[in-house]
Amino acid sequence: MPESNIKGSPSIDLSEGLMISAGFVNDMSGVNKFGENPTLATSSTETIWDGSNTYTFPSTADITHIRQATDQAAMRGATVEVQGLRLSGSSWFLSVQDVVLDAANTTTPVALTTPLIRVFRMKVKANVVTTQDVELRNVGGGTTYAIITAGNNQTLMAIYTVPTNYTAYVSAYYASLNKDSGGGDPDVIIKMWNQDNENTYAPQLKHVLGLDTDATSYFKHGFSPYLKLEERTDVYLTATNLSGSATADVSGGFDLVLMVN
Repeated sequence: MPESNIKGSPSIDLSEGLMISAGFVNDMSGVNKFGENPTLATSSTETIWDGSNTYTFPSTADITHIRQATDQAAMRGATVEVQGLRLSGSSWFLSVQDVVLDAANTTTPVALTTPLIRVFRMKVKANVVTTQDVELRNVGGGTTYAIITAGNNQTLMAIYTVPTNYTAYVSAYYASLNKDSGGGDPDVIIKMWNQDNENTYAPQLKHVLGLDTDATSYFKHGFSPYLKLEERTDVYLTATNLSGSATADVSGGFDLVLMVN
């Protein structure tokens, strides 16, 4: 990488990835996105995220309220960090905000400080283990955009959107498969998709891999050169369960470098 981009003078020879994570490189950061769909239904295609269904991307700043599905006393007044993108004109700027759950009943929806057009991570910032799901939804509660599944304390979403004024470079993606339930062994097709919202394109397929519980239950693909994603591009993984009788537990994710334009 250009020497002008390197901050300071590390005294040891560091790999490119470690230099970025350690903050030695100006205007660059690493993003690791990982997700799980623990109950991929038979003969179906779903996104790899906590919702175990096809993910819905909003067209406006529709992501507005947070709550728990069932009241959990220990989570009353607890803080949840929400990472996503806020809408400003036609720009989608990075937003990280702390939201405090209702202090009397965690099922009461609490409004975000800033509504979002995208969300790609939530995590609990409290010494409490969630025993009930935490949901991020629209104002009417009809659509759920992120879920912290009980016990995980953060979302599992193989979903990301490049903020305005940034370019992303995907170095690799991966997926793994376990059988959840039912008869037989599931075979699963994993697909990586990109949707360029800057140019209003439809989703485009970028790579495909196959998994089965008998042999290739884990696979990783590296991009060389890295896969370039422009600002306001969604990148996500889907899984198709080819079995008509076995439910699948599918995990997957991707690694990328985020660079300021």
